[in-house]
Parts: sequence; structure tokens; C-alpha cells
Amino acid sequence: MAETHVSVLGEEYDPLRLQDDPYAFYARARREDPVFHSPALGAWVVTRFQDVQRVLADPDTFSLAAVLRSLEELTPQAKAEIEASIPPLPADAGNPGDEARLRARKPIQQAFTQARVDALRPHLEEQVAALVEEFAAGGPGDLQSRFARRLPIRGKARVLGLAAQDVDAVVEGSYSLTVLMSASASLGPDEQVANARRVAAYQRLLDQYAQQRRAEPRDDLFSAVVRAVAEEEGPLTAQERRTVVESLAGLIGAGQSTTTAMVSTAVWHLLNHRDQWELLCARPELASRAVEEVARYDMPLQGLFRQVTRPVELGGKSLATGDRLMVLYASANRDEAAYKDPDTLDITREPQRHFAFGHGPRACVGSQLARALLQSTLRHLTARLPGLRLDGTDALEFLPGMHRIVRRLRVTW
Repeated sequence: MAETHVSVLGEEYDPLRLQDDPYAFYARARREDPVFHSPALGAWVVTRFQDVQRVLADPDTFSLAAVLRSLEELTPQAKAEIEASIPPLPADAGNPGDEARLRARKPIQQAFTQARVDALRPHLEEQVAALVEEFAAGGPGDLQSRFARRLPIRGKARVLGLAAQDVDAVVEGSYSLTVLMSASASLGPDEQVANARRVAAYQRLLDQYAQQRRAEPRDDLFSAVVRAVAEEEGPLTAQERRTVVESLAGLIGAGQSTTTAMVSTAVWHLLNHRDQWELLCARPELASRAVEEVARYDMPLQGLFRQVTRPVELGGKSLATGDRLMVLYASANRDEAAYKDPDTLDITREPQRHFAFGHGPRACVGSQLARALLQSTLRHLTARLPGLRLDGTDALEFLPGMHRIVRRLRVTW
């Protein structure tokens, strides 16, 4: 680790305190010290568009190895619950390595190309319309739990090959994984264990699917990932089972947490900017631009950790091998050097590159599916419930943590 001089910004940076509105601090950081070291995170914080772009474009130098570190901070009992849900490796198995994970990534990328998503659109429209109708029929309430949390898996179930009776278990398990990764520090031991048990049940379910698809392959993503990971004939090895489970859990979890959160974030901001909501009601063809603009304006996942693999200069700072970075996508998306009036929400804005779905070789593979689901959601909600509004001054609640992931969004009409 490099010796770090902690700046004034580093001393002041408190992600938990800033959760309600971090953007004024981000703007100050971009002006005064765009790459600063945070003792609170034990990491360098990267805030400018150009530096974030550089990091994301170079995963060899800025590795994703630090992303799952939050799970290492769980209580021993919570970690044991999760670890026991995936088949244990023999003592001499070694590390499965990146090769199998890279093989698993290929069919995942192929499953969510623009052409594949376009072919799915009629099905996605049906799913969104049904969920919106269910929500409207249930009356005013929490959009997050009754609609947003259910949307990504409903949209993705056909591609994955999930049976209808397993959708709710996948929704709850992947949501609990999001809670543990983003808010574990704020949970008591019992809450950690309760969430870990839901994650464990979810991972056991994924393992059952992996083994079933090995025995009886189908035309679905589970089968494709199993074929890619297991190149030899016969039952899956413990390593192969773990790789399939981790690959699918990563795919489902990433799409579940971000898309779920982006639905509620988008609705919240549009209702808070009533002129933008009413403009979208009048001009539903703006749904595509609205998705890009709200994603740029306030992305729920404020950033992700990366780890430096070799000595490198970034933003005028010397970083050493092993240093961690918090790459603040949300700050980069409001960078005055990249956008005109970045603090203004304008759904007529010409779409520009942003980092809500990442960038570079490890960008979100499900971004086109997420966009399609979000666009359809905004069109159906504005058509079915044009009078939608926030229900009270405390309608919004975030999950505790540095990210702005909505836990509750009460709406009425």
C-alpha cells in the first residue's frame, strides 16, 4: 500500500451522512481534490468523468477483485450460512480461476444482446403491463416491494429458464444478497444471519437448477452456462457447480438490485419534478430518453470498489499495488466537464454516455434488458396512473449504507 496523505476532503467524507444528497460534496471533490483518500472506506475515491472512464476501461490495472469484499465483513455465522449453501471444494481443488468464469460469461453476454432483447420485447411488455395492473388494483402503497422488486426476475425468468413457482424465492434471495453487500455494516448479527439464510436457500436452488440442466439440458440460459463451464461429460464437479452458481447469482443479483432500485429512483425523481412526469405522460415516446436521463442524474449504485494491480498514476496521485479505489460513477455522471447543466433533470436531453451501466469490458451485460424494462415501466405507469404522486413527506426510505438504494417508496393517486 502507498503512503497516503489524507486531505481535508478525505477527513470529511462520510458516505453514510451524505446518503440523502451527496452531490454537492461530489462537485466540491471534483473541483478541489478529484482523487482523494478516504479513511472511512480505506480506499481512494475517484470522482471525475475522465478518471472514472480510465479506470473502467482498464480492468487489468484496476481489478474487480475488491467488489465482493463486503461479504468478508459479515459475522462468522452469517458467512458460514452462505458458504455451506454451495458445494465445498476438496482440499486439493485449488482456485477454479478466471478461465471457467470467463467461459460462463460468454453465453450470458449472448443472451442479452440488443437483438435478443428486441425479440423479447412483446413478452416484457406483457409482464410489465400485468405487474402495473396488479399494483393499480391493489391501491396506493409501496411501489418498491409490490412492483419494482418483482420486475427484473419476472422479465428475466423466461431467458433463465426459471419455473414460475421459483420466481419469488429468487426475488427474495437476490434481494437479501443486495442487502448484505450494500448494508451489512448497519445490520445486527441476527439480521445478518436471517438474510444469509435466505441467500443460502437461493444459492441451493440455483445449484439444483445447475444439476438438473446438466442431466436434462433445455434451451435456456442455465443450460448454456452449464455447457460453457463444464467441458467434460458426466456430473458437474464441485468446482463447476460453484462456478455456475456464482455466475448466475452474480448476473441475477446485479440486474435485480440495480434495475429494482432504478425503477423506484426514476419514479421518485419524476414525481418530484412534476413537470417532467407530466411531460412524459403527454409524450410517452420520451420514455427512452427519460430512462437515460434519470440513470445519469441519480444512479442508485453510487460506485464500486476496484483494486490496483500495479503502481499507477491517477488524477495526479501515485497509487500502489493493492490499493483500493471507490469509483464514484454517480459523481462522474454529474461532472460539469462532461455535461451541460448536470444538476438539472431534463428528459428531453440528448442522450450522452454515462456510467449507470458501467463502461468498458466489464460493463453490465444486462443493460439492454434493464433499459427495455425501465422504458416499458415508465410508459405503462404514466398511461395507467397519470395522477401518481408521492404519499407524504416520508414516502421515500433508502437502505442504510453509502448507496442510494430505495427500500420503500409509498405512492398514491
